[in-house]
Amino acid sequence: MPLYRLLSTSRDRGGVPLRHDLSIEAPTVRHAAARVLGRADEVFCDRTGEAWLVTEDGARVWGLSLDAEEVESSAWA
Repeated sequence: MPLYRLLSTSRDRGGVPLRHDLSIEAPTVRHAAARVLGRADEVFCDRTGEAWLVTEDGARVWGLSLDAEEVESSAWA
């Protein structure tokens, strides 16, 4: 099964920079992205920034904006 890496650069509400580098084993990019989305609140909380999945060879295959205010306002629109 392919191994993807979830990388992110983000900031908490206090402006402190944070980084993630997590491995995700999944059959497809879509499955890996679904796992990220399923745990997004737990992993990223209320941080802002961006996250992305890369393949084993380093190719960037999927990205996600971590703008908490944007998500909250669009959810109620």
